[in-house]
This record gives sequence, C-alpha cells and structure tokens, in this order.
Amino acid sequence: MSYKDITSQSACALWGTRMAERNVETRKRLEQEHNVKVGDKVKIITEEVSEEKDGRRKRKKIRKATVVDLYENFILLRIKARTENSFCESFAWKEFEAMRG
Repeated sequence: MSYKDITSQSACALWGTRMAERNVETRKRLEQEHNVKVGDKVKIITEEVSEEKDGRRKRKKIRKATVVDLYENFILLRIKARTENSFCESFAWKEFEAMRG
C-alpha cells in the first residue's frame, strides 16, 4: 500500500503560498498589472532613522534590488547589501509602489 506524500503541499502552506499563486497565468497577470517581472533589477527608496537626537533625523537611501517572485498580495525582493551578501524581503504592493518612486 502506498501513501501520498504531502510534504510539498504542507511546505507551501507553511510559507504562506498557495498553489494558485504559483500558477503561470497568475504570475503573468501580476507582471502586467504591476509592470515588473521576475529577475528585473529595481531601485527602491528606503528611509533610515538615525539613533542620535531622538531619531528625528531621517535619511533616504536608494537600494538596488532584484525581483525574486510575485505573489497575489506581496512582492519578494533580494536586496543587495554593502558586502557580497544579500537578503530577501517582502513588501505589500502598495508599499512597493510607494518605495519605487
């Protein structure tokens, strides 16, 4: 007797992604809707608050990022750091559009 392996399905639920979001048609629709594709290089503007003077000083910083994946409610970006390392961060679509400028 064999059993169905549900590891991949539970992993998708664990990461908050559904199988419908992984669909090719959905990805193409999101690419057209938000005018961004997987693999695109984008520049985003972030604000950093300094810790001196009660955090009143804000500094805008332009960061380079690569689009890793598109989801129904958010976008996943790989942001370059000063070193060779990079990190991934997700943003809601409204937040991404505001940061994109």
